[in-house]
Parts: sequence; C-alpha cells; structure tokens
Amino acid sequence: MKNRCQVFEKSIGLYIIVLITLFYSCAEDKGNYDYKAVNEVIVTGVTEDTSVMRGEVLNIHPVIGRSLQASEEGLEYSWSLAGKEIGTNRDLAYFVPETLNVGKYDCRYVVTDTKNGMKYFVDFNVNVVSNFSWGYYFLCEEPDQSAVLSYFSSKEGTTECLHATKIGDYALGKQPKAIIDHFGNISSLNDYFYSFNIITSQGDNPVIMTNNGAFMPSGLINDQSFIYEGDTFNPTDAVYMLTDAVYYVSNGKIYSYNSGLLYRAAKHDKEYYWSNPASAYTYVYVFDELSKKFYILKNQIDDPALGLVSDPYALDRVVEIKNQPSYEGQTIIHKYVSRAHVMSMATAQTGKINLISFEYIDFKKATEEEPAVNEDGHLLEMETLPLAGADADTKGVLVAENDWYFVVGNKVYTTPVLKPTLADFVTLPDDIGKPVAVAVSAKETQLIIATYDAGSPKEYKGSFAIVDLMSKEVTLHRNVMGKCVVAKGYDSVIFYIGEPSRINTLLISLKKLYLHVNQYSGKDKKIIC
Repeated sequence: MKNRCQVFEKSIGLYIIVLITLFYSCAEDKGNYDYKAVNEVIVTGVTEDTSVMRGEVLNIHPVIGRSLQASEEGLEYSWSLAGKEIGTNRDLAYFVPETLNVGKYDCRYVVTDTKNGMKYFVDFNVNVVSNFSWGYYFLCEEPDQSAVLSYFSSKEGTTECLHATKIGDYALGKQPKAIIDHFGNISSLNDYFYSFNIITSQGDNPVIMTNNGAFMPSGLINDQSFIYEGDTFNPTDAVYMLTDAVYYVSNGKIYSYNSGLLYRAAKHDKEYYWSNPASAYTYVYVFDELSKKFYILKNQIDDPALGLVSDPYALDRVVEIKNQPSYEGQTIIHKYVSRAHVMSMATAQTGKINLISFEYIDFKKATEEEPAVNEDGHLLEMETLPLAGADADTKGVLVAENDWYFVVGNKVYTTPVLKPTLADFVTLPDDIGKPVAVAVSAKETQLIIATYDAGSPKEYKGSFAIVDLMSKEVTLHRNVMGKCVVAKGYDSVIFYIGEPSRINTLLISLKKLYLHVNQYSGKDKKIIC
C-alpha cells in the first residue's frame, strides 16, 4: 500500500513539473510568428445586370482598389461569359457576335494577384438582346424584287432604320408578299413578343419564322415541308386562326401548316383560286379570284351517307355567302374578322370607298343523327362613301373596330364604323411620295403610313409618318428605307395576351348589350367602359 502511494505522489509531482514548464514556455514566447497584412483587391463598378445588343460592343470599366496600398502591379485579369473566356484586359471591350443567342448569361470577372496567388471574383449577368426589337417593321422590295426587312426602333431619339436581308443564316426571298403575326411568344427572358412569319413568293425559304425578341429563325417553310410530294410552295398570304393554326395560300390553293409540315391542299368540288384570307376563329373568310366572291372555308363534317369524312387538317368545306355585292372595279384594301364572327372589309374604286360586312352564324352543331350543320353566311351591310381621289392605290385600316382611316395621296380621312361619314383627319407633307402601306401601332393609338418617292435622288426613297390618333401630331422619318410592301407596328407590349383589339371588342359588345337592354327598360342610363 505504501509503495502505491509513493508511485502516485511521484506521478503527481511529474505532472506539476510539466505544467510549470509549459507555462514558462508560453510566457517566454515573444511573438516570433511572421504575420503580414494582405493588400487585398477591391473591385467595384461592375453592374450586377447589364444589357447589350448583338453586333454591339459590351464595354465595362471596373474600379480596382486595394485595402492597404494603391497599386495594380502584378494583377492579371480574366472575363468570362457562360464559362468561356472573352477578355484578359483590365477593362472589357467585347464585340457581341450576331450569332450569339438572345438570353441572359452568367458572367464572371476574375482578378488574380500574381504575388501571392490570391483570386478575387465578381459575378454579374449580361442580357443579350436583339437589335431588332420593339418598333416599326417594314417589309420592302428592292428594284430586283429581293426582300429587305427594315426596322425602326420605337425608342426616343432613333433616327435611322436597320435593314436585314436575312434572318440568322437564312436569306429572305424575292417578291415580298406579307407578314402575318400573333402576340404571345415567350422569350428566354420570360418576356412576351410578337411571333411573325415573313412571306416571299420566291426563294429557298419562302417563309421564315421569327419574333421581335430574339430575331432569329424559329422555323422555315419550303418545298421540302410538304407531307405529300408534287406540290411547289409559292405563298402569297396566310392567316392565323384563334387556335393558332396557320393556313397558307399558295398557287391559289390553301394549305394548313402543322407540326412543321405543310398538309395537302384543301379539296373542293369545283375550281377556285383563293386570295385575301381573313380569320379570327376556326374557319376562314377567303376571296375567289375566279367567281369574284367571298366564301367561308371550314373542315368537312362527317356524313357517311354521302361518303364525307372530316379531316381536321384541311378546309375542304366551302360555304357560300348570300347577297354579295359586285366587286367589279374594286380593290380590297383591308379586312378584319371580329370575335362576333363578322368580317369588316373596305374596298376602293374610282372616287369611292365601300364599307362591307359579312356575318357567319353556325347555330347548330352536327350530331350523329343529323350530320348537316345549320349555318348562315350573308351580307350584313354595305355603305358606299364618295371620296375624291380614291383609286386602287388607296390605303386603309380599321382601328379598334371603331373607326376607319383611309389615305389618299397626302390626305388622311376617317369615318366611324357606326353611321359612316367621311371627314378630313390630317394632311401629310406633299413631298414624301405616295402612300404604299398603312398599319396601326400595337396599342392602336398611332397610324403608321409608309410612302415612296420613285423620283427621289436619295439612296433610300421610302419614308414613313407616325400619326398620333389623339393629338393628330405627325412625326416624319424621311428617306430611311426602300419601297414598303407591308408595314407592322410591334412598337410596344400590349397589356393582355391576344389580338390588339380584343378588349375593345369586349367593351363594344358590353355597350351594345346595355343599349339593347335599355331599349326595353325605358331607362336612360350611362355605361362607362
């Protein structure tokens, strides 16, 4: 027992000696560790989100500071976009190629201090946007009939047009005919844009699809697009239905386009040569150049007794419109189909404007017992208004389903849809050439009037005027493009998804409904929309 206690006492003593030694060792430490303060790099002046157009130079000038001593000696730099290095200079001057897809890219700026190997990172985003975006679009024809798409930005201060002869790597064809569009394409930036198809009658790709967000080809239609062999594609016009189905008129026939393919031509029991399609529903109003009449084209209905089978991809059924007027000597200058199944149309002839409307009613759907459809297509009304100077070159447009506007020479006239009466609206300068195309802006607050002066000595003989429909102010842009065939106003985002005048249609319908009810109530109240 005594020996064990002696061993324990010796152990305790040894531990005490070790602790005392450690204590004195720490007390004698004079701080011989070689700590040096790092002259850190501080980067500012790089915006977290920035935007740049394709074909422009992205310039970024960072501010570089140091935590201790101001010096940039020994620093190396690297700029990267989507993981790919695009610059090694202190400041960035990067030419954004036209081939770079529109979208938002993750970018990084790295500063390396070569003296100590430390790296400093700044992360930011770059939105690459198309230089063709929100503005006015003009499909023009050169003297050799080749197509040029001219664009004038709606940004304040813009003075010049941009001109494109191809979309991406695909050249526009010859004999430009039309631009058809619909609003609602969603871009990679989750913004809404107009999708539109550029139609030319000749070329490797008579139809090139794009939008004013990316302005890159999203689809091509040519002879190889046919499901069945033997057809050639020479489109002159097209129409979007409410269902987003597209029908093209080519060589006087009408073809549906689905899933990237052109279907067979619609089959009829007699010969027609179609033109001037218009639609806002699941059928098409279309003009026959042979009989000089409008018809309605629909999907055929099933009728086993007659051997008729419905084909959802072809407008095989022809419906006559009763009581049509003669169109002899008239030029169709505008047509529009409302959600009320009414087609409003304006034609021009020497010294006259004709306002015509057709109505189509399908008031009973086909059943298995009764395959026939009860329907009625008829002339709703026609009004002829004298207008001095009116002829085949007269241009016109319907705005918000409320008012017609016509351009004759350098004069603009207007008339309401209800109780038509022509009145002077504005007078354009008489030295900008003759009107060749008229359109309405996205929000239907402006007229876009393209003109052409064949005798102008300028390089660009085409001009255009923007007419404010409220103030009647006229803004001119002279000699900025070629000879316009079609004008379009994709100058702003509209506040709902659909046709620009859909809300106006609803308001007009509500007013009409109120007046109808009021007629029987005997009360005189106001409705405000």
